[in-house]
Amino acid sequence: MSSVLKYVPELSKETLESISKVFKLFQDKNGLIDCTNLLTALKELKYDQQEPVIYDIIEEVCSSNKAQKYDEFVSKLNEQLQDRTSQKSTERSYSLFAQNHEGNMNLEDFIKLARETGDNSSDEDLKKIFNFASSNGKDIPYEEFHTIMTKTFSSN
Repeated sequence: MSSVLKYVPELSKETLESISKVFKLFQDKNGLIDCTNLLTALKELKYDQQEPVIYDIIEEVCSSNKAQKYDEFVSKLNEQLQDRTSQKSTERSYSLFAQNHEGNMNLEDFIKLARETGDNSSDEDLKKIFNFASSNGKDIPYEEFHTIMTKTFSSN
């Protein structure tokens, strides 16, 4: 199994404490919070200016469900944070290692990236992943690269 780029970000303790305090102030007797109230409170506290990325993620989570329990809410926040961080990590890695003149990543680039990030998969396993991801068998455009970096593969 390839472990390239498997960093899993989480909300900081301080961020969780801030959100928890506001959540507790506005939750109803069933432990639910109305997201409109949460967003209003966070804006009043200037959280949107202090932590704009986290605030944007909170807005995304709130848009999918107006009333939420704290644990579910934090779980959704962490999922969104991981999705965003994964996208940025793959974009950065791709641009650093895609060295051929068309701007796509070839097999040599892919193996080099795996080694640089501490992946111990065999060259044969990495070739299988590369061949699976490459639509033309020669290189991988960014969209295909992102797809393989966000999936787990086994060598079976």
